[in-house]
Amino acid sequence: MPLPAVDRVAVTTVVDNTVDILRADEKVARRWSVGRARKIADLRAEHGLAHHVEVTRARETTRIAFDFGLTAASMTHNFRELGLDAGAIDAVALSHGHLDHFGGLLGFLSAYRRQMRKSLRFYGHPNHYVARFMERDGDRVSLGRLDREDIARWDLEPVDVPEPMILDEGVLLSGEMRTPEPYETIPPSMRMEQDGAPVQDTFIGEQTLVAHVRDHGLVVVTSCSHRGIVGICRHATRVSGVSKIHAVIGGFHLSGLDAERIDRVVDALRGFEVDYLVPQHCTGAEAFVRLAQRMGKELVVSSTGSTFTFGG
Repeated sequence: MPLPAVDRVAVTTVVDNTVDILRADEKVARRWSVGRARKIADLRAEHGLAHHVEVTRARETTRIAFDFGLTAASMTHNFRELGLDAGAIDAVALSHGHLDHFGGLLGFLSAYRRQMRKSLRFYGHPNHYVARFMERDGDRVSLGRLDREDIARWDLEPVDVPEPMILDEGVLLSGEMRTPEPYETIPPSMRMEQDGAPVQDTFIGEQTLVAHVRDHGLVVVTSCSHRGIVGICRHATRVSGVSKIHAVIGGFHLSGLDAERIDRVVDALRGFEVDYLVPQHCTGAEAFVRLAQRMGKELVVSSTGSTFTFGG
């Protein structure tokens, strides 16, 4: 079944790696700037990513909290500074089980759960709830572990999404993306615990949020794109039944990768003929420069607090 169209999608970046309160509005981006905040905007940036997604169909608007940054301090502070309403959230979703995406979740729930609606679903995947780490030169660096029981403890209903799922809010969660591009390999340093032993992390459960904006095409909202941003975009078109990609926003996980890999990804993104590209979080400076050189017309700069509006 093709993904039904919505009229508008607005993605507010609650947490990202950078903040620029002097940056002007541009293209589809409205900034939480000095002028909009009517003061020196007080926003916190950190190595993490959190989205607040508004979906409008006719006169109905629904809201999804998608990822929660690294720390509750930044997540809750920015949420309050941006004037967002926890009581209006209709669904909660997590892309994957890395601390820089779920680290702010439990503190956010501690601060806001009483304001939120009682019946609330938490969309994820069984693969989210395992210990993850990075292994380099024999050293192990923890990347965190989310406990499924902590989700239930806050009276959220955990919903696993192994297959593509259209939510009541009118968007699609990708489910498992099983056909990565051959060149979009995962670094061997990324590890997870399975049956008590360390194994290569495949990020098979990583979720992407996809919306079909009427007369424009798909808006692909990703997180870290560990399985490859090109493969993720191709998967989005397959499972949605919509061939046109209007916008891609999120982390592309190209930081620290070689120039050949970056160029192949940029070439593929150009081939999609997207209208807007918003690289965030783990995309990396080298990849951002390359995108700016080759896709300057489509590129939109991210800054914590910005709202990117597509359609409507």
